[in-house]
Amino acid sequence: MDLVAKLFTITSAQEGNQNLQQLTLNGERGRGPWVCQDCLADSILRQLFADPMEAHQCDVCGSEKTNVLTVERIASFIRKGLEDHFELDEGLYPGYELSLQAVVQQAIGCESGSICRAIADQLEDADADEDDFYFPGQTYFLAASPFDDEAHERWYVTGEWHQLAMELGHDRRFFNERARQFFESLINEALEARDEQRQDAPAVVTALPAGTSFYRARRAGGPTEAKKFAANPIEEMGAPPKERAANNRMSASGVPLLYVSAGADTAIAEIRPAIGDTVAVGRFVSTAPLQFFDFTALSRRLQHTRLSFFDPRHLEREQHRKLLQYLHDEIARPVGATDVEYVMTQALAELIRYDKPGAFDGISFRSVQHEGGVNFVLFGKQDHLLRAMRSPEWRPEFDVAIDSSDVTFRKIEGVAYRHTVAPRTD
Repeated sequence: MDLVAKLFTITSAQEGNQNLQQLTLNGERGRGPWVCQDCLADSILRQLFADPMEAHQCDVCGSEKTNVLTVERIASFIRKGLEDHFELDEGLYPGYELSLQAVVQQAIGCESGSICRAIADQLEDADADEDDFYFPGQTYFLAASPFDDEAHERWYVTGEWHQLAMELGHDRRFFNERARQFFESLINEALEARDEQRQDAPAVVTALPAGTSFYRARRAGGPTEAKKFAANPIEEMGAPPKERAANNRMSASGVPLLYVSAGADTAIAEIRPAIGDTVAVGRFVSTAPLQFFDFTALSRRLQHTRLSFFDPRHLEREQHRKLLQYLHDEIARPVGATDVEYVMTQALAELIRYDKPGAFDGISFRSVQHEGGVNFVLFGKQDHLLRAMRSPEWRPEFDVAIDSSDVTFRKIEGVAYRHTVAPRTD
């Protein structure tokens, strides 16, 4: 092929591409109305890939945007999801039924009635039967909760927690991917939640300044042991060495964490002394700001961002959000200190500690021994852990300090118990 022919071929191809682009652009310009993703509250719709050939005017806010979707595309995307979350009214709720336009508006979070009506027009099927979901003129209601009452809801949403507890306790304890994904989902849902009093940070994050006091108690077997506590409070009142670290609510045997309380009364109650015992109480003072994953916040009503009807994990996330309402009770409930009974809380604490390195200095949770009391578990300095654990003399270090003057002794004069009538087992 000579040069002239090649140039002609190239020019023809370019002209053909330009003509095709112009035809495509002309077709795009006739596809409105357009809605920019900024005018949609639904998180999944806001993440849809939007790549028009040119900017278009949003028919909601009037701005020229490139992150725009047509009503046709929105209708196509939400069609199946609406059927998963709304039901046909059939006269069950006179005066409260929803039109398809209202359903669309509630689902996508768009303020424009005309846009929602245009999307509804795309969804309605003139050829559908009267019982079909998108029959013109159909009315709807938001699908009701499947639970009979709060007790039924609690039983259902805590079921996965108890199933995993059985699995971790009696079957696959290590390298359990299902458990890791479950804990990650719970933690992420918790970190997204806010409360009414504090919107600037996650509700489950509690930051305490340097100089905060914490308390830890130990039984003193006699005057000699009491003197040891006062003479060497760091070693005697602090976290045990790894060889003596017992199985605890948030840590397995051999993992030395520091368990402290917000008050002296709570610290004493946690070791459950008998009448007549002498108890040493050490006051630790934080030497740096500390940030805790605060399980006590779960007892409040958490405020979550709007969950998309079109999220493929909608049901799972909805159930995990409900589980968070009951999770603190599951974590704090009294159990025997066995490997099996503590395995779930230990696994959850370990994930909080290592999945987000440096994000948390510890965990706080409600005391089951002292009403109104709060306990803290300090993880320790991670850099010190990695550097020094190889040493036989290694002990964990924490951002708290204590000296002899911070150790006091209490004589237990009485113990109060509360009780309720337990159901018969015969």
